[in-house]
Amino acid sequence: MINPGTRGIVWICYFLMIMLCLSWSSRKSLPVKFSLKGHAQGTTFLITYYAEKEIFPIDSVNLILQGVDSSVSQYTPNSLISHFNRDTRSIKIDQHLKTLVISALHFSKNTNGAFDITTKPISVLWGFNAVQPTTVPTKRKIQSTLKLVGSHHIMLAHDSLFKSDPGVMIDLDGIAQGYTVDLLSNYLLKNGVKNFIVELGGEIRTSGSKPDGSLWSVGVEGPMDNAQQGAIIDMELSVSGKAVTTSGSYRKFIKIGDRYFSHIINPHTGSPSNNGLISVTVIAQDAITADALDNSFMVMGIKKTFRFLHDMPDIGVYMVYKKANGSITDTCNTVFKNYINKTN
Repeated sequence: MINPGTRGIVWICYFLMIMLCLSWSSRKSLPVKFSLKGHAQGTTFLITYYAEKEIFPIDSVNLILQGVDSSVSQYTPNSLISHFNRDTRSIKIDQHLKTLVISALHFSKNTNGAFDITTKPISVLWGFNAVQPTTVPTKRKIQSTLKLVGSHHIMLAHDSLFKSDPGVMIDLDGIAQGYTVDLLSNYLLKNGVKNFIVELGGEIRTSGSKPDGSLWSVGVEGPMDNAQQGAIIDMELSVSGKAVTTSGSYRKFIKIGDRYFSHIINPHTGSPSNNGLISVTVIAQDAITADALDNSFMVMGIKKTFRFLHDMPDIGVYMVYKKANGSITDTCNTVFKNYINKTN
């Protein structure tokens, strides 16, 4: 027969064993931080996620990135988009190109043509990803090239993409990185990872939070101008479950004579956008939407953008622009303000 004192000791030992097991079990399930980085699409990528074990090996990441490149990279001679731009009428396409074209046509319609993937002939005329001209293109040349621009020049039918004229070309760079960020993010979500941040070329999508419960921090930089890069307006956003992308005239430009021209083409005029905007940052539900809208808003300008956002209450926008007197300032809508980290 166990005496009361001995029984008490047994219960204490039993209790301590349970507590040790629970402590070991909880420690075992603590999420581990995984980080993957590399180069893709002419830029860098960084993926950070928390999980109990590795879910996304670098080989799987590279496989996804290579798949997108083989479809829509303008710098890969054998990509589908390169074949389409060289071909006379049509090509068979894959799911990447099909999804991007469908999305592009959607955004073109919703932005009244401010977003248009058929501006490639105009971009070439101005010397982007082509031989740079020594003089500004003439109005006559711009107008004749504009005849090849417009979403009505391309058509999807089953697994084929058609164009109305051999000279029609498309450029998906305005949404390809956002689309790729979404692909990488969706892979993580499908594999049960809820807490991550994915960044490719400055385009970002987030989900969940860090282990301590804090949201993801995303920095936003306000550049100086086309000729020189330097932050004049810095802020930090706290986001979760949102994408953040930026488009800017300072990111890519050419110089003809003593003038600088943005790579962002206005599809309506056939000339580089010139409305005072230096950069646009957009917060949206997914990266492809944010990516398309930041380019669209660069073309629209401030007033048209804010009118457009009247019917899109979930989109945040931040704009850096040059005033008539040459000074640089910024503006944003209420949605964007809600994500600014006020503690910094």
